[in-house]
Amino acid sequence: MANYTEEQNFPILKASILGAKTASLFQLQTGIKSSSAINLMDVDVVLQNDSVGSDVAGGGDVKFSQRMLSVAPIAVREFFDPKVLNQKYTQSQIKAGSADDEIVFEKEIVDAVTDKVAAIMENALWKGDTTLTSNSNLKHFDGYLKLINASTGVTSTTAATFTTANAIASIDSLYALIPVEVLDAEDMCVYMGRDYFRTYTTALKTANLFHYNADSSDGEITIPGTQIKIIALNGLNTSKTVVAGRKSNFWIGTDLEGEEDNASTVYIDAIEKVKMKIAFKYGAQIAFPQELTVLKVTA
Repeated sequence: MANYTEEQNFPILKASILGAKTASLFQLQTGIKSSSAINLMDVDVVLQNDSVGSDVAGGGDVKFSQRMLSVAPIAVREFFDPKVLNQKYTQSQIKAGSADDEIVFEKEIVDAVTDKVAAIMENALWKGDTTLTSNSNLKHFDGYLKLINASTGVTSTTAATFTTANAIASIDSLYALIPVEVLDAEDMCVYMGRDYFRTYTTALKTANLFHYNADSSDGEITIPGTQIKIIALNGLNTSKTVVAGRKSNFWIGTDLEGEEDNASTVYIDAIEKVKMKIAFKYGAQIAFPQELTVLKVTA
């Protein structure tokens, strides 16, 4: 006789999902159906002589420029056959009758799907590449890493590896290359994957820098001796890239804020299935590439 297994312990538990933090950090531009300009301005000021008889001609300049922020239309569609669950352990949760026109645990399923979408978009914001036509999650728009690689003016440095033996030195080298014009900006940060963040914080602990606090909080830690935070982002996991830049330099485009968090479900009588759909638009852009500093690890 087979051992008894209890299958009626509800609610259903969800699998762990990578956190999506990037979208909460950066600039959001809404109302974009296809593309929109990020309007930029730079001012050049020249100090001039103001004594009697001095030249009254100006010497400065105001420069206006644009960078285009394009969004891609994205959807998630799932079809569920409620009849299938009549023969499973979930049958105890199905309403009485044979209509079979709704899915059980609808809220839990919708929440799980929207959480998954958030994790996928976290990854796409950094690793999106429209040339990856076979990758259904990354092909819709170009993410920050591709935009950075295609831009001129970005300051770059390399390291052969990123280990506990050289992590501190590698980040110090990156810090030393940040343009001084933005070095003391209040929103200047360094962004790396959770994998590198673990290596870096382990290196700090091993170094026993008793003058500085090596404890991180919510995946954030301050580079010892500076005011600049390092922020761990799951979208940069396995990327072998560390990026330094102002939060205000990174832009996310969408049509309506929060659309990716909203799912609709409807029973379609013609196919006798429940359809769930999420539709939204998303895109990424960098405003000032020349203000960015990047560390690329080659091995």
